[in-house]
Amino acid sequence: MTLSSEALGTPAPIIPQPEPGLTPETVIARAEAMIPMLREQQDEAEAQGHFSDEVLQRFRQAGFYRMFLPRMFGGYEFDHLSYLEVVYRIAAGHPGSAWCFALSGSHVAVAASYLSEQAQRELIEPHGELRSPHRAPPSGRMTKVEGGYRVSGRWSFSSGVPVSTHFAGNSLYFPDEGEPPRNLMFFIPIEEVTVLDDWGGDNGLGMQGSGSNTVVIEDRFVPENHVIAEDMMFGTDLDWAQGSPGTRLHGNPHYLGIFGGFYHLCFAAIYAGAARAAVEELTEMAPRTKAQTKGAPMLAVYPHAVRALGQAAAMADASYAIMREAARMSDGLFERWARTGEPILPSETMRVWALGRQAALTGCQAVQLAFQNATPVASRRGHRLQRYLRDAQMYLVHPSSQPQIDEARGEAALGRGPSFFLS
Repeated sequence: MTLSSEALGTPAPIIPQPEPGLTPETVIARAEAMIPMLREQQDEAEAQGHFSDEVLQRFRQAGFYRMFLPRMFGGYEFDHLSYLEVVYRIAAGHPGSAWCFALSGSHVAVAASYLSEQAQRELIEPHGELRSPHRAPPSGRMTKVEGGYRVSGRWSFSSGVPVSTHFAGNSLYFPDEGEPPRNLMFFIPIEEVTVLDDWGGDNGLGMQGSGSNTVVIEDRFVPENHVIAEDMMFGTDLDWAQGSPGTRLHGNPHYLGIFGGFYHLCFAAIYAGAARAAVEELTEMAPRTKAQTKGAPMLAVYPHAVRALGQAAAMADASYAIMREAARMSDGLFERWARTGEPILPSETMRVWALGRQAALTGCQAVQLAFQNATPVASRRGHRLQRYLRDAQMYLVHPSSQPQIDEARGEAALGRGPSFFLS
């Protein structure tokens, strides 16, 4: 690939790759092989609020957390589609574990895109990787001090934080009296925050294995070079001729640091995987589940159940297909910049985002259809279909699923906006 700026190069490795030559196909196959284990541990993960230490170590050994890690730190710099294929398979094993992984395993790309080499070394080298949630809605307050900021606040729904090495959050900094506040993102080691025990068990409706705990920070110092001020969603302040700090350091266009499209494809992969899991569960239970009024297997006496299974399967396939096509589109935008230097327009990012939403909603519909055609046995606590149904509801209340995404996509089609993100 020819990069669009002569300033881009390939840095010397600081940490060697554990498996030189590792391919996306191998990592994806490893994720597929873990599905039975993830299904067996669903109850445990939901009870404790996140996946087990055993699963964490399996994920690390498989290279999942190195997919977006820069090569200079021993990573593999895989593309968006490869990452999402892994998330999809983890979700087919357990949607909550996929949410926990996807929303903590991908944010190393943010650090690699925006932070200096020194800052990246400070964050990544102690662990050899960076696992971190990112809580985007600003909370708390940042106060400027010599060399950085003092940070205090509370950040709820910090998905993946129990299995993370760091926490990333947004907070408001008020420069001077009368000036508008600045919305800044920061990284801080997990040892310097308090993670509340407020997730898992019966603390919420669904995604109880997602590790979406509250994080509390009490007057902690964050160095200046661990803080990001740029627009991560659409890259509105990016110098396209120069690229980003990450493209200049790592020579990879995926480190341009525009995440509005990709991050919402993570939900697409989660719910495409959940739909697959629901369809496979219904397929397995249908031949042996008795119809309540007939005493025979439901598929033998209820033709509509066969139709429902087929419809749910088609929806699951559609969700997965949309996710894959949107991921290719996302990768293609970054590769286009590398070839031509052409900017990625906010309308193009919004198109990827809206596709991710459609894939996720279609996956949720497949889960709903599978559940409602599984007889009342599926309503029992601990039944996998009941869990998948509860997990689906958590997307339906998430901001990414709401109707303003349709409005923003419409504005993008008309060549204006999206106004609710861009002033």
